[in-house]
Amino acid sequence: MTKLNLISRAVSATVLLMASNSYADSTGEVGNISLEDLLNIEVTSASKIATKISEAPAVVTAYKQKQLDQYGFNVINDLLYTLPGFGPSQDYDRPTVGTRGNFDSWSNNHILHLVDGIPLNDNLYGTAYTWLTPVFFTKTLEVIRGPGSALYGSNATNGVVQMNTFKGADLNGKFYTKFSPLPGSYGTRRMEAMTGTQSGNLDFIMAYSYHQTDGNNYMSYDGSGRLSGDVLSDGSPEAARFMTRDNRDDSYFWSKLSIGDEWQFQYHRQEWDFDTYFGWLFWIPDYDEEMNESRDIFSIKYSGNISDNLSHEYVVRYQRHDITWNQRYYPDDAFGGYYPSGMWEYLDTDANDIFVRAQVTYLFGDSSGATFLAGFEGDRFSYVGDDEHFSNINVDSEFFEPFPGDINTSLGPWLDYVKDEPILNTAFYAQLTTGNWLSSDFEMTFGVRSDNLDVDYKEVYTPGQPGRSKSFSRVSPRLAGVWSASDNLVLKMMWGKAFRAPTPTEMAGAHTFSLASNIAELDPELITTTEFQSDWKFDSNHVFRANLFLTEFENQIAYSTVNQNLSTNIYSTENLGYEFEFIGNYGSWNWFANISYVTRQDESILAFDDQGTPNDPADDIPEFSQHDSDIKWEPGLKINFGAAFEWEKLSASFNAHFHGEVERRDSDNNLLLGDCDFDGNIDPEPNSLPLAVCVPTDFNLVAHRGDKVDSWLTINSRVSYELKDNAQLTLEIKNLLDEEGYLAKTGPFPFDYRIPERQLMFFVEFGL
Repeated sequence: MTKLNLISRAVSATVLLMASNSYADSTGEVGNISLEDLLNIEVTSASKIATKISEAPAVVTAYKQKQLDQYGFNVINDLLYTLPGFGPSQDYDRPTVGTRGNFDSWSNNHILHLVDGIPLNDNLYGTAYTWLTPVFFTKTLEVIRGPGSALYGSNATNGVVQMNTFKGADLNGKFYTKFSPLPGSYGTRRMEAMTGTQSGNLDFIMAYSYHQTDGNNYMSYDGSGRLSGDVLSDGSPEAARFMTRDNRDDSYFWSKLSIGDEWQFQYHRQEWDFDTYFGWLFWIPDYDEEMNESRDIFSIKYSGNISDNLSHEYVVRYQRHDITWNQRYYPDDAFGGYYPSGMWEYLDTDANDIFVRAQVTYLFGDSSGATFLAGFEGDRFSYVGDDEHFSNINVDSEFFEPFPGDINTSLGPWLDYVKDEPILNTAFYAQLTTGNWLSSDFEMTFGVRSDNLDVDYKEVYTPGQPGRSKSFSRVSPRLAGVWSASDNLVLKMMWGKAFRAPTPTEMAGAHTFSLASNIAELDPELITTTEFQSDWKFDSNHVFRANLFLTEFENQIAYSTVNQNLSTNIYSTENLGYEFEFIGNYGSWNWFANISYVTRQDESILAFDDQGTPNDPADDIPEFSQHDSDIKWEPGLKINFGAAFEWEKLSASFNAHFHGEVERRDSDNNLLLGDCDFDGNIDPEPNSLPLAVCVPTDFNLVAHRGDKVDSWLTINSRVSYELKDNAQLTLEIKNLLDEEGYLAKTGPFPFDYRIPERQLMFFVEFGL
């Protein structure tokens, strides 16, 4: 039994003994939420100033815990996948978030994750762990669609998610737990527990969650080129099928101590174990892997008033990320016996960073509501080497030969480029909101932020390893205007630039098959977005929102499969899109519907491969085919709708997602030219899959997975019955109709990612 299982069982058993009141009663989240309540929720993520949603200078949505619970949203992604502009996608083992016509890669989902205003993105990859982070300890959750870099800097390029957490006073000494007494579909279990109390000016709360699942395991083709011995309907050879590996478990512990309204201390402990699904190099592993990670995050925040008009805030946050990976890249006798014992790589390492913020806010004392804020942020990333790192393959050799005797041998540092060299990021930002200076019904927001990332590194693969320096500097401006045309109609215009610097793993990977980095040539990602939004409350129960956006995304970074998973600027795109939302409630009912439609205006391919003449850069060809006017890899159309109601002791809800047809690039349907093995021989015939995998010349990609990904519709539902004031039973069903849908795998591979089949989970909720 794992340590996580032991902890989860101990915590759940302890809390169950104390349970007797419902969670809704414990937190004050009772009764149906009116539309007026939702529209009057004050959000701070858009400007760091508490503002009603309709007047915030951003495309922002907010949810109370009651709504999250009504619809069965357990983690952040459950909510994001129902919002316009966002949607489900997949890369490697990770459920990612496709955004406004652009797919998202494994390494960074371009979303900033804030907890009570403090950034929690990962320090190695810049990732917001939206598919892992539970939301049950969140009192209100804010989501910004679009860039937020003028306030928050790197990572806030496609959106911002802010979790405003409960305080101990909200529970008033009571306990809450939710757990699955029996395993659900895929052997899934989930447990949550929370308690808090207040005494004088001390307020303390803590929460714990645990989740385990066998995962989305099914028979599938992979990218290994192994054949079944059979032929497809067109007479071409069929690839072999293997059982995917998707076992996962994760836990989250969180605690917060508040002293008055000034001091706040938080601790987060996040652990997760996972399988690599289709394998790190798209050979489904033949053995179990051990992929374990954890993060420890500790933060101190002080905020107070200097005078009636002037306030200040200070934040210090420390993060440590630990990795223990035992990866199986290739099975026995891979590549015709080139790897007689297959290929393993073991890594035990860690990295840490320290983030600081100092900010002042001035409220002009002329009753205008105008504000000015300015601040400094800094982050220092540090990596000092690995505890262990070895493989049976010499990953630094030209053709990745096995070590003599096929014996595990030590490898160099995982992030050798920056070993013992800190990566420093500093930023200054300022923002002015005009209040009613210009007009009683029109407010402008002006913001600007200057980021500078400096890194000293060594050229690891150059004799003598000479030292080098590189910096990434960008200014992110922002302009927004909000016009309250009437009590029921608000119009917004927003323009801004966003910036994401390459992360440590994108810049500094060395001596490994898990990373391939390009520190000398990698460019930062740049995003420019213009948006026009209208909020129309056409009666007391209905709101209609419309948003038009134009987003230019330059230099998107992802893994290049034709360059051995090198972190590469793959392409730049320009997308035009429309987002429409309809929100309503009446009595005990509430409902929502939204539609997103995106078109491609322009595109340029930035990733190239030397598949032509060897050692002739002039003969490089694009990694992907270019499509200037067609959305590829993501659906142009997404639709979401849902409803919830309460009747006496019964509550029920459903939400549906329509995922439009996904078109592939022309290059996705064709085999590669050139080298298809590690022996260095060039074969002019189109007989290769990515990552040097040979296949017969008549191998047909389209016959395996189709020339496009068909559209699909999934429906999720939740039914809950209150036994008495202290307990309720809940049934959650994902993919109610058992739809067989797929998420697009980018590149010329014979498989896509299948969405999970119907999943049932039964929960019991108690409180004390």
